[in-house]
Amino acid sequence: MPGRHGVRGRARRAKPGPARKKDSDIRSLWTFLNCTRCLRVSYRLRCTPHLPWPTSAATRRIMRACSGFLGALTCCLLASWTLAQECSDKDNLPLTKIRLGLEWFLNPDHLPLIVAQRHGLFRDFGLDVELVEPADHWEAEEEILAGKLDVAVTEPLHLAQDAAKNKPVLGFSRFLHTDGGVLYDAANGSIRRPADMCGKTISYPGSPGPGGPAIVNTMVRADGKTDCELEFYGRYNGGFFHTDALLSGKADVATLVFWNFEIPEAKAKGMKHASFFSLKEWGVPDFCQLVLMTTPTRFQELKEKLRRLVLAMRKATGIIHQQPDLARQYYHAHVKSASADATQQAVTEATFNATLPAFPNDNSMSADYYERLMAWLVDTQQVEAEAGSKVPVSQYWTNEVSW
Repeated sequence: MPGRHGVRGRARRAKPGPARKKDSDIRSLWTFLNCTRCLRVSYRLRCTPHLPWPTSAATRRIMRACSGFLGALTCCLLASWTLAQECSDKDNLPLTKIRLGLEWFLNPDHLPLIVAQRHGLFRDFGLDVELVEPADHWEAEEEILAGKLDVAVTEPLHLAQDAAKNKPVLGFSRFLHTDGGVLYDAANGSIRRPADMCGKTISYPGSPGPGGPAIVNTMVRADGKTDCELEFYGRYNGGFFHTDALLSGKADVATLVFWNFEIPEAKAKGMKHASFFSLKEWGVPDFCQLVLMTTPTRFQELKEKLRRLVLAMRKATGIIHQQPDLARQYYHAHVKSASADATQQAVTEATFNATLPAFPNDNSMSADYYERLMAWLVDTQQVEAEAGSKVPVSQYWTNEVSW
């Protein structure tokens, strides 16, 4: 009579017989081989630590023959060689090439990229990352559209500005967050507080555009001097050579500086009282950060690879924080700092030390941050109000691969 689970007689367990004993031998050997395999390859990203249960009769006969001790030992040695060969073959599979354009010459700001490359992390994640330094200034999205780059480094400020110009840009991972703002020499005594910068000559990349005066005047007004106008300021284009602009006397202050780079550089070059006013303390959105960007189309094409890129850099960040001496060794070897002159070596060491704490573990950024940044760009007339209001943050920033 059928019972709850079918015909009652079929519920009985069959007595172990010779065939079932042989299956037990096979299962023991199979388990042992899997354990051996796990020990050999479980740490490798691209090797799965599991052998499938043998289903073919031929395979089961071979394994049954190996169930004795000597046979098992022979089979294990053979299996180890086969598995090692399999891992070797997988390691030799073509890596995904990613051409990553830097925003400036290679420096300690790019340490996660250097450590990930030198430590083999990119390869572990199936990537072949080429770091490309710009010969001069470039429009990163144009290089990506032209097929010359896949990803580029930029700053949140430029990302928002480009988005307002309807350029096809999409940021997806922040990897550096330092302090920065306006550099000045406190030794001459003419500048003691932000309000003292009213009417001074500013050195900044992009001069005579509106960026430099917009930053400085926001600070001046935040310090209580509200009668200073943008046209009061002198403008000098010293590029990114901020320290040289001040030491030469061609400018009184320089902006778009990173604390971890320009302050140590200025001191190493003889500016003993190099000082700066921080953006975040004087009303300017804190955009002294570096992010990775690409085009929306390229992002969709490379999304899974870009996730691996983020994870490799995050692992490199852990090495930087936990093994700074190893990171230092990688950096000096990569930039060949031993061949530089004494002054440059001093600058390199000082900037390296100042940059070590600047790499966040969290690679995401909030929509609130970018909304505040865009509002400031509109308020300071760096972006047209209509253009700034029409572009949603989701159009130029995503956290899809930065979690």
